Amino acid sequence: MSTNNALSILFPPGRFVQGSMYKANDKDYEGRPKTYPVGHPKAGQPKITYFFAVAYPKAATDNGHWGNTSWGKQIWEFGFRAWPNGQAQAPTFAWKIEDGDSTIPNKNAKVNAQREGFPGHWIVNFSSSFPPRIYTRDSSGRAQELLQPDAVKPGYYIQVQGTIDSNETAGNPGIYVNHNMVMLIGYGAEIRQGADPNAVQWHAGGLPAGASATPVGGTMPAPGTAVATASPAPAPSAGSPPPPPGAAPAPAAAPAPAATPTAVAPAPAFLATGGAPPPAPAAPAAPPAPAAPAAGPQMTAKAAGITYAQFIAQGWNDAALRQHGYML
Repeated sequence: MSTNNALSILFPPGRFVQGSMYKANDKDYEGRPKTYPVGHPKAGQPKITYFFAVAYPKAATDNGHWGNTSWGKQIWEFGFRAWPNGQAQAPTFAWKIEDGDSTIPNKNAKVNAQREGFPGHWIVNFSSSFPPRIYTRDSSGRAQELLQPDAVKPGYYIQVQGTIDSNETAGNPGIYVNHNMVMLIGYGAEIRQGADPNAVQWHAGGLPAGASATPVGGTMPAPGTAVATASPAPAPSAGSPPPPPGAAPAPAAAPAPAATPTAVAPAPAFLATGGAPPPAPAAPAAPPAPAAPAAGPQMTAKAAGITYAQFIAQGWNDAALRQHGYML
């Protein structure tokens, strides 16, 4: 592991696509309290992080790898300096940078290629134990701290000044991409985070017994008020399939609209990753493409051809793979 000083980087403008600059995370992806890992000076103590992700457009000059960008080259070289004994060439090395076009599900069973703002971009994951200081420019062009809560929302365009440091935990080689300051550059369409209502197979049949297509009594009920009917409506049918793993539970059923809606098709199946791995930047040498073990755990049809090694490279473990039905 390295004792190098942290590397300071001013990233180019990009689009804020995930997370929050205002709300701390104290739970991991499985909902368990976050703690510092073994090997850290605060091992076992509670940990909070302020996490957000920024999307940077890909370019032809990248040659298929983020390490060929102006900012990525600095990070790539730092990682190899910090871990000079080959750790940075491992597919599990934590670079904190993702391919927005990846079709491999992450630990939350989310696919980058299906997420708003991700396709066509490199995704940098910023985190810190402290919230970033957020600025805008005043009429004279000088930086003015932006103190209003939730003033910068996912979908807006920002520029991040941050630092790259080595993760000194031997059992999890990688780097940290820490945010320090954020400048609001411009506004964009807000990205709503959470469950997608268009990915749910809502009831598409006729009205249930006792339901009316128009308000009963001629008065429009207030939002959230149940529609009165001549007789109580029966419990909704349990015929709809459950939501996919990792999705938020569907909201309670509401009275059906006047026109019969069209059933929304579920999200497409995960696609197998194809093609050769991206070429690495000129210096240092590219990490070798991870090869699937000759004999290993058996994947299910749900994995859609994605190999065990590719899942592991995305941070999965055997227990999570079995829990989500990707491995026998």
